[in-house]
Amino acid sequence: MRQVAKGNTPNCLQAFIDAQLAIKPEPVNLTYRDFPYKSALCETLTREQYGLCGYTGAPVDERITQLQPAVAGPSFRNHIEHLKCQQACRDEVTGRDEEYGRVVGDDLNYRNMIAALEVRGAEVEHFGAVAKAARTLPVLPTHEDCEERFVFREGDGSVDGLGDTARTSISVLALNHDTLKGWRLSALSTWLDPLIVQTREDFMDVLQAVTTPNNERLPEYAFVIESVAKGYINENDL
Repeated sequence: MRQVAKGNTPNCLQAFIDAQLAIKPEPVNLTYRDFPYKSALCETLTREQYGLCGYTGAPVDERITQLQPAVAGPSFRNHIEHLKCQQACRDEVTGRDEEYGRVVGDDLNYRNMIAALEVRGAEVEHFGAVAKAARTLPVLPTHEDCEERFVFREGDGSVDGLGDTARTSISVLALNHDTLKGWRLSALSTWLDPLIVQTREDFMDVLQAVTTPNNERLPEYAFVIESVAKGYINENDL
């Protein structure tokens, strides 16, 4: 994961909340389900994440078309993902003996939302947001230390967790799915070709490129490449 630094609540969402709260005698549709500007919100989330899925690092901006298979298979789209699922948000409201739809719940909390890749197709192809579904995720991309919890392997594109919560998160999101491992391997071979990237300066150039947004975008799987590049520098004392 790459940390998602959340900004202020976008105008499209805040205006909806404010308008609902102004209804007299009380709001009736103060829910994410009734929020009408999901497309605009998704665009804002995507820009905030520099075009990358908050769970997998796959592209969710216009580059998502690169992921679509040439033959029949799973399909992919960008969607608004609730880190705490919407059902849990509803349950929290009713658990406080309040009526869902009349108070602001976490289903409308911008800090509870990210842009994420959604996989559509056979269950065997599911990973990321679809695999998570309504389960609790111990390590979230909004956590400040989330990047330090995972180690990526150049040899097979797999990811290891540093600690039980990270390993559980890998399992919940199916981050070692063969499709994801293949995508990571392709990105790593492109950015860390040993015939080209050899010296400390070479690795530092790679780190600069994958951590600096260009036209509000980061390269696909930027945090994967960053993790492996830093490993080379540290392990080989470059």
